[in-house]
Amino acid sequence: MKKFFSLLSIVLFIIAAVFVYARFIEPNLLTVHYENIKNSCINEERDELKILQFSDMHISKYFDEKDIKKVVEKINEEKPDVVFFTGDLIDEYSSYEKKDRINEIWEELSLINAPLGKYAVYGNHDYGGGAEYVYKNIMENSGFVLLKNEKITLKDYNINIIGMDDSIFGEIEKEKIIGFLDEDSYNIVLSHEPDVVDSMLEYNIDLFISGHSHGGQVNLPVIKFLPPLGQKYTGGMYTFNNFRQTMLYVNIGLGTSKIPLRFMAPPELTVLTINN
Repeated sequence: MKKFFSLLSIVLFIIAAVFVYARFIEPNLLTVHYENIKNSCINEERDELKILQFSDMHISKYFDEKDIKKVVEKINEEKPDVVFFTGDLIDEYSSYEKKDRINEIWEELSLINAPLGKYAVYGNHDYGGGAEYVYKNIMENSGFVLLKNEKITLKDYNINIIGMDDSIFGEIEKEKIIGFLDEDSYNIVLSHEPDVVDSMLEYNIDLFISGHSHGGQVNLPVIKFLPPLGQKYTGGMYTFNNFRQTMLYVNIGLGTSKIPLRFMAPPELTVLTINN
């Protein structure tokens, strides 16, 4: 019996330690992941293009203004040329307690510096409960261009940036998006949900950039919190053996959803350096 209670005490201590780490430590361990990409479609006369992606802030009482400020400062330390936000800004807008201080969000995000532009797409949490219009307002006031089945071109680099609407609650105009994919340009597609890439691999996509998965958020031997359309490609870089050698990068996000825990999935920023 004494051995049993000793073992039980050890197990309870481990559970408590994991909980404290997942609740108070790992969610604050902001990391930066770096990838280098070479492609002959990029204008060889230009220097490398430095892209920074962030995703899934899920602003709430667990991820507030001080956390946003920390992220913005870290982004600016990287000195990106272009910044992408791939959706899910506020966790649950209908229950968000600081609606009267929503300007504090865009005041922080507006401080992000990116000389060649800041671009964003909708995530599933950016719809519902009035969030769609608030999200648009916040991002535009932050200096972001919100791409909803739209394209912009970085002509000096021969790069197209195409933003897809959210695949769960939005409305994807697939034929329109396909029409944006120039054969002789480097085509980057932003999509909140990563698993939809499987339906796009027959087209001229060079780089597909997503978030949504949270990397499982809590990774235990028998538990992973993987959302719909984020269950197959859960984090990091994937390369496909299709005619375009499409690459997919899945950022595992910054905040938390459903439960305020992260375990073996620390919040991250992604820096993608692209050249010829």
